[in-house]
Amino acid sequence: MAETKTDGGLKARLEQVQGTLKRVQAEGERVVGRIRKDAGVLLGKDRQKAVQDLIAQAQKLRGDLQKRAERAVKDLEERRQSIIAAIEKQAGKSVEPIVRSLNLPTRDEVEKLKKRLTQLEKRLDEMGSIKAA
Repeated sequence: MAETKTDGGLKARLEQVQGTLKRVQAEGERVVGRIRKDAGVLLGKDRQKAVQDLIAQAQKLRGDLQKRAERAVKDLEERRQSIIAAIEKQAGKSVEPIVRSLNLPTRDEVEKLKKRLTQLEKRLDEMGSIKAA
């Protein structure tokens, strides 16, 4: 009978150990689940921060590119104006001898003639009003 008590005592102890192991296993599973959940949250925050950082960098890059494009457009506009001025100057120099050889009046000569005609018309009007009186 002594063996039975020992067998019963061992059996009870074994059951206690098994119960403890089951509780430890359940607690371990609960801890692992919590660790997974916390890791997911932490990784999610890291990913969100990484995405936010990427978005911030993209916006900064966009601003830099826009400034560069504006500077390039301004530079091209200045170059265009200087090229047009140079072409007009060169065209003026090239056309002037041709106009002289055609013996055509210049703009200044035409303006002078306009002024003289205006003065003559005024004098004629004055003369006409004196005769009428």
